Amino acid sequence: MRLNATRNHLVIDALPRDVVSLDIRFDDARIWSVDARDLGAPGDECQIEWPAALRSSLTGRTRLSVADSGSGAELAAAEIRFDDDERRVRVVDENGSPLSLNKWGRLGATLDSMGSGIRRRILQRATLLVEHLEELGLRPFAVGGTLLGGVRAGTLLPHDDDADIAYLSRHTNPADVAVEAFGVGRELHARGYELKRHSATHMQLLFRDENGTEYYIDVFSAFFTPDGRINQPFHVRGEMSEEQMLPFGTVTIDGFEFPAPADADRWLTLNYDANWREPMPGYRIVTPIETRRRFENWFGAFNFQREYWDEFFTAQDDTESWAPGRDWLLGQENGLRSPVLVDLGCGSGELGRAFSAAGAGRRILGLDFSDVALERARERAPENTAFVHTNLYRMTSLAVPQRHAGPEPFDLVANHLMDQIGHHGRNYAWRLMRMALRSGGHARFTFHARPADDVNFDDPAGWHLSEDQLVEEAARFGMELGFSPIGENLEDQGRHPTGAVVHLASPGRREGTLRPDHGR
Repeated sequence: MRLNATRNHLVIDALPRDVVSLDIRFDDARIWSVDARDLGAPGDECQIEWPAALRSSLTGRTRLSVADSGSGAELAAAEIRFDDDERRVRVVDENGSPLSLNKWGRLGATLDSMGSGIRRRILQRATLLVEHLEELGLRPFAVGGTLLGGVRAGTLLPHDDDADIAYLSRHTNPADVAVEAFGVGRELHARGYELKRHSATHMQLLFRDENGTEYYIDVFSAFFTPDGRINQPFHVRGEMSEEQMLPFGTVTIDGFEFPAPADADRWLTLNYDANWREPMPGYRIVTPIETRRRFENWFGAFNFQREYWDEFFTAQDDTESWAPGRDWLLGQENGLRSPVLVDLGCGSGELGRAFSAAGAGRRILGLDFSDVALERARERAPENTAFVHTNLYRMTSLAVPQRHAGPEPFDLVANHLMDQIGHHGRNYAWRLMRMALRSGGHARFTFHARPADDVNFDDPAGWHLSEDQLVEEAARFGMELGFSPIGENLEDQGRHPTGAVVHLASPGRREGTLRPDHGR
């Protein structure tokens, strides 16, 4: 077996036999694992496209090798030069800590690279969490990669990046499960835990050590439904009896004991597949569409594209493609004179800082759901400016202006937010705009009316919305829009950046008859 590589592809001349998962290494550091069963028949040549998250690191030279994930045996190696840079390839974070591609196609630290001290601390935290959940009258147990590593090898999976704990609810109605889950989150927050909620039944508990290294524990709700299925959003749903779950057994992980399903084999088969005993770091979890839709309709999905924006703002502060929209909104200042200005989707705070510098004595409230963006915004926050975590995929976002700005009239601006979030998030954005207008304030936003040439689902910065679509959406919330092209020569603006002025619908105007009023 021989290897070659370009900046676009890894080329293997003959796929190995009896190998189900391949580790791809740069200078002996595991960078990525792939499911070999997806690549073709044994003996075939294959080209494996480098994931987008790795592309920026493919500069310089490296000893490229491929190993069997199960045994660790090296199958082939070659010295590779990606370009003329003489440096060795490094896939690391800003602190120089090694990164690898996780199961979601994103770069992150693994438990193996974090070191034994962090792994032990995660297990200690998970043990304490189990105690706290039991004190709340819940029935916690190990799930996911934590259960898999414990049952298969008695340790955490080295290529994983967290610990996974669920609790078995006594409720069978999804609404009751959701209400209970929000209560659990409030109780854990009161005990000092830092939470990031991904859905009603999935939250992350975040921790940081003295060196700033961040790690986390996932907490899931699990419950039976009357159809004889066990459910653990976001992925597990299948037939399992209560006798296969209770009473809990135990699993020992690096000397720590955790509750586990009575029939751990059945649970792991539902979570993965019947081959779960085979080490497969390249295994990709694919949730059936009917399961995903059911869970998202029951419990919501609060983190749509949040990882993208966290990575975006880790790499940079702002993007030049948003500058015309920023300048257009700043030019609207004469129509934005309320005591409070809300910058919805504030990112790293550039627009809010610009409005603050423009004076007028108003308070600026920046809202975003990317913690990375908010951290950058707060580092340079001027006086009378606050940046607050707000998730437009949750109804709680509607309470933010009142909670942080009080009863005063407020204006709302949003620079390329509407075209870069999903429709569920836009629904709450429209409601916030309507609240601004009814408070006595005003609302303006910008958007791209044409997509990027390379538009794709994984890159929301390339998305767009049409004027007709926005008019239709605004009408459903009792509002009308006036549009203004941004830029002196629209044909030079390939994506047609556009500004929108939002008004409450005129009395007596029938829904569905609203139309854009260019230049108003």
